[in-house]
Formats: sequence, structure tokens, C-alpha cells
Amino acid sequence: MLRPGTPKASAGTAADPIRGIEPTAIDASLRWHIARTLPRMGERALKALHEAKVDTFQPRTSEVVVRRGRRIVRHAQLLLRTVFIGVRDDLHLAEARGVPGLAEIVSHPEAEGGPEGNISGMVLRPARLDPEALQEFADAVAKGEIVAPMGVSEGANVVVLTGPFASFPAVVEKILPGDRLKLGISIFGRSTPVELGLADVRLV
Repeated sequence: MLRPGTPKASAGTAADPIRGIEPTAIDASLRWHIARTLPRMGERALKALHEAKVDTFQPRTSEVVVRRGRRIVRHAQLLLRTVFIGVRDDLHLAEARGVPGLAEIVSHPEAEGGPEGNISGMVLRPARLDPEALQEFADAVAKGEIVAPMGVSEGANVVVLTGPFASFPAVVEKILPGDRLKLGISIFGRSTPVELGLADVRLV
């Protein structure tokens, strides 16, 4: 199971069902499929998949909103009611298909095989994803999660709004994952490195 906190951590745990800041390791030894969850059942489905030892990846997007004069970063699912699942084999896929909250495994039509002479037809089979392509997608999502809202960029001048350095001028040295900024705060004419959240500063 992919878990947050390890290098290239996954998005799929019950405690943190939507991640994307850390790159996600797509296990190439597993079979990856696309699953759809029932309306308002996403968290329950992810918890059940976790209990079934199914690897999951659910990418997210971020936007900056203003609430009561403060900027905060709000996260949402990038693909509504969609989760990528990694299973070992057909039996594991069948187990995943039956968990509560899961609506379907995305499938595609495929020619039905059978004894020679039978009338051929089409059947729906679960669509499989290329692990390498999914890894590229996961890396791109993680890169996009390093948010640089409202013109905040490296080298930008800001003022600290909260904490012991409130009202101090600073320069953005680096934009970090997790809605964080590495700042150089000017104290008595010298630059002191500090990490703060996006909502803790404003542009000047």
C-alpha cells in the first residue's frame, strides 16, 4: 500500500484521501485501472479499498480563495468521483470491485474470444493503464500542486502577516510543496531564512 510520508508517497489512505503535493509512486508490478465512486461515497470507498490492500491514487487541484480577508488554499479532487487503483490480479480486482461506495471499474469493449466457429461478439473488459504513463501523470500533478497564487513568485517582495515576524518585510526565496514559502526576512538589515504558509504573507 502506498502511504503518505514516504518518498513518492501515495494519495490513497483513509486519513488523507486526496493528496498530490508529494510525487506519487506508481507500482509498475501492479495492474492499474480507473474506478468511479458513488455520489458522496468517495471517502467510504477509499477506506474500503485501503482495507482491501488496494493501492490508490486520487489526484487533486488547488485554488486560492479569500475568506474574511485572508488567503487560504483550498484543495479539491482533480477528477470528480474518480480514483486510480492498483491490484495484483483478477481476484484482487474482483475484491476491489465489490467494496462499498465503488460504482464501477471503467471498461472498454473488446472482441470476445472463444472456440473457432462461434459467433464473435463484443464484451466489456476493465481498461488497464500503462504504469509509466500514469507515473508521468502523477508527477505532473505533483508539480502542479506547488501553488504560486496571485503573482507570488521567487524574488517577490512580501510582508509577513502573522507570528513573531508580523509586519516584517521579506523576499520569497523558494516556493515549496504543501502551500509553503521559504522567505528571507530582513531583520536589522540581515536576511534570516524562515518558512511560512501562503496565507501568512501578502505581496507588496
